[in-house]
Order: sequence, then C-alpha cells, then structure tokens
Amino acid sequence: MNLVSKSKILLIDGYNVINRVLGLQASLDGGLENARNRLALQISTWSQTHPAFECVIVFDGDPQYSGSRNQYLAGVRCIFSRTPHGGDEEIIRFVKNYKGRKSDITVVSDDNNVGNNCRAHGASFQPSSYIMTGIPHHTGGRREPSADGRGIDRRTAAAINKELRKKYGL
Repeated sequence: MNLVSKSKILLIDGYNVINRVLGLQASLDGGLENARNRLALQISTWSQTHPAFECVIVFDGDPQYSGSRNQYLAGVRCIFSRTPHGGDEEIIRFVKNYKGRKSDITVVSDDNNVGNNCRAHGASFQPSSYIMTGIPHHTGGRREPSADGRGIDRRTAAAINKELRKKYGL
C-alpha cells in the first residue's frame, strides 16, 4: 500500500462507528448502503479539516465487494473484509502489516479487542465520537517504553487493565 501524499492514516471501524454514533445509527433505517454512504460523507467532511490524514474505512465483508481494496465512497477509500465478520481482523492486520511508522495510524472504534490489538502494534486509538467532534486528539506520537523495553508502555497497559477489570466486574 502506498500512501505518498498523506503523513497519517485514520483507520475507521465502519459498522462499529455506524452503530455507536447516533447521527449515523439513524441512517441504518435506509439500509446498510445508506449508512455506509452517510459515514463516508462524515469522514470526507472530517478529512477536509484534517488534510494530513489519509482516511480508510474498513467494513465487514459484503459479498458484492468482498476483499476489494479500491472501493471509494464520497472520495474515501473503503476496504471490505473477505469474510462477513472479518472487519476487526482486517483492521488489526492493516496496522500490524503497515510498513511505515505505526504511530502515524489512528484507529477509530469502540471495540476493545480492536483497540487493544492496534495499540499493542503501536497505533493510537480513538472512540467513535472522534470523527464527529472535529477536535484533534492525541494521535499516538511517542510511546513511553515499557519496563522491559518490549511490548506496550505502562500507560497503555494500565488502560487495558482498567478496561478488563470493568468488563469482568473486578
């Protein structure tokens, strides 16, 4: 993948964001295609105020587009996973296999599995509301080294532990 003109990547968990953002959730009444188009329009608008970002939306597989790398909606690149529920794996694989600085990738999702895996590979993670506010958030940058010099930093580990304690009621 060659993203020459942009220095950062905004990687959006498509259906997760659609189902979590009220303004986009309502667009599901018009079907998945309508919801995808509404999300792409929102991302296209967001990208106008954040020109350093190459925006990519990842959707779970759709038989019509499955495995496609060159679909564009409202000028935004869209990737459809090869399997019906493979969008999460596609996002994680994208981050893991990215050849540039992984800290230049910001993943937008409310899925803890996606967030934890992408942070473990060096990307930053933002909630679905990030694309609605237009307010720049911390997008990665430097990571504080872990105690042993490997893996994730202490702050990220603490955030993951906090999420897991909440999930399991500890």
